[in-house]
Amino acid sequence: MGGGGVCAVCGGEASQWCGRCHNTAYCGKEHQKEHWKEHKPNCSPYRICESEQLGRYLEATRDINPGEIIMKDLPIVLGPRQVTVAVCLGCFTPVNGSYKCVLCGWPLCGPQCLQSPMHLPECHISRNRGSKVEVKKFMQVNEMYECITPLRCLWLKEKDKARWNALWSMESHLKERQSIAEIQEHNQKNIVDFINKYLNTTCFTDEEIHTVCGIIDVNGFEIPGPNVVGLYGKACMLEHNCIPNSTRTFDQEFNIVIRAAVKIPKGSHITTSYTDPMWGTANREMHLLTTKFFRCTCTRCKDPSELGTHLSSLRCCQCGSQAVLPSPSPQDIQFWQCSTCPGRLTEEQVSSYLKGTGEKLVTLKDLPLSASEAFLKSTANRLSENHYYRSDVKLALAQMYGRTGGPKQPDLKELAKEQLERKEALCREVLKLATVFCPGETRLRGLLLYELQASCREKHRRQPKKLKYTEQAKTVLKECEDALREASRILQRESPLQQEYHIGLQAESELAEVTAQVAKMR
Repeated sequence: MGGGGVCAVCGGEASQWCGRCHNTAYCGKEHQKEHWKEHKPNCSPYRICESEQLGRYLEATRDINPGEIIMKDLPIVLGPRQVTVAVCLGCFTPVNGSYKCVLCGWPLCGPQCLQSPMHLPECHISRNRGSKVEVKKFMQVNEMYECITPLRCLWLKEKDKARWNALWSMESHLKERQSIAEIQEHNQKNIVDFINKYLNTTCFTDEEIHTVCGIIDVNGFEIPGPNVVGLYGKACMLEHNCIPNSTRTFDQEFNIVIRAAVKIPKGSHITTSYTDPMWGTANREMHLLTTKFFRCTCTRCKDPSELGTHLSSLRCCQCGSQAVLPSPSPQDIQFWQCSTCPGRLTEEQVSSYLKGTGEKLVTLKDLPLSASEAFLKSTANRLSENHYYRSDVKLALAQMYGRTGGPKQPDLKELAKEQLERKEALCREVLKLATVFCPGETRLRGLLLYELQASCREKHRRQPKKLKYTEQAKTVLKECEDALREASRILQRESPLQQEYHIGLQAESELAEVTAQVAKMR
C-alpha cells in the first residue's frame, strides 16, 4: 500500500502502513514502534463497514490465509440457553438441587460457584422476592431458566455502561417478533411475567425485556458442549452466507475465535453460517426467516440444484432422474418438476413425504446401524443420492462404523471387510459435499479426514505382508499421513472441553506412527 495516509502518532504525512491490518498509517518505523502498544488491541485484518441492506458487516483489509485468526472476541454476556435443564449458574454443569445459593436459592454445583461473578445478576435481582427461589424440576427442561440470560443482559444497564451500549446496539427485530403471536406470548409468560411477578422486579420495562430476548435470539452464539449461549460485540457483525469463508470455535473461557476457513482476499466480506451448511435450502430458509428475520439470496440459495449437488432434490418416480427440483425457484415453490421428463409433484405431496421421512430419521439414533442402512435403501428411489436426509445418515454411519466394541457394534479391527469398505466410501461421499458447502479448514472436514484415514489404515493392516510395501500401499499410507496432519491441525483448534479437540490429539499421536511407517518404505 502506498502513501496518502496520516500518521497515527504525529498527524504528518504517512507512507507506511501496519503490515497486519493495513488500516493504520505511520510516517516511519519509529512512530510505528511507539504506537504499537496502543494499536495492538485494535490491530485486526478487517474493518467494520455498514450498508442499508446488510447493516454492519466485516470486510478484509488484506488477504487472510486459511487457518489465520481473524478475531478473538470476549463475551459481553454468557448464560444458559433458553431451552435447558437446571444448571449451575456459576459453571453451567447440570445440577440436582442438593446445593443451593445461600443468598437467593438458585441451585449451584457446590460452594466453589457461590462467589462466581457470573451468578451475581440473578442472585441480586432474585432477592427482591422476599423468599428464596425454589427450583423443583431437574434433569428435564426447566422453563424457569429462560429468564437467566435476559436478566444478565439487563443487569448491564446500570452496572456496565460500555457493555450495555455494545449489547443495545445489536439488532433485536423487535417489531417483526411482536407480529408473531407465538413468540410474543411465550416470552411474555415465561420471561417477562416471571421476572416481574415471580421475582417481584420492577426495574425493567416489558419492552426492554422483550428487546433483550430478541437480541439474544438474533445474535447469540450457542457454545458446543455446555448448555451456554454467548453474546459477542464484534462476532455478531459477521455476515451470513450458506457457504461461509470462516469458522468459529470457543476456548475454555468461552471466548469466540474466528478463523479463515479458506483464503479471504482483500476487500471480501467475512462470512459465517447462521445455519448448518449441510441442511437443505428449505430448512436453512425456515431457520433464517423465523430466528434472524431475513431471506438469504446467496448463489447457493438461488440454485435449485444447490450447485449441482442436488442436496434437496428428489428422484423422479417416472424416469428415475434424481433432479426433481423446486419450481419456479427454491424461494417460491409452487410445485416440483423433473428436469428430464414431464413428471411433477405438488408441494403438498413433497411436504408430506419429507415430514414422514424426517420422523423416521429421528428414530435412527436409538437403533442399530443396520436400521440406518435400511433407511438409505428405502429412500433410494424417492430421494436424490445426496439428499440432506441421506447425507445426514451417511455422515453418522461414517463416524459410527468401528467406533465402539461389542456384539452389536464391532470396533474397527472387528469390522467385516464390506463394512470397512463401506465406511471409507461414506467418508469420501460426505467429504465431497463438505468441500462444497463447508470449504477449507473446517471442523467437519477434520472429523471426516480422521475417519477416512482410520478405515484406510485398517485396510492396509489387513493386507498380506508382501503387499504392504508396494507402491500402491505407500500411496495409501501417504494419504493417511496427510489426512492425519490436517485433521490434527484443524481439530486441536477446538476447545479442550470438546470431543473434537481430543480426536485432534489422537490424530497427532497416530501421525508419528504413520510418518515412521512411510519413512521405512522410502
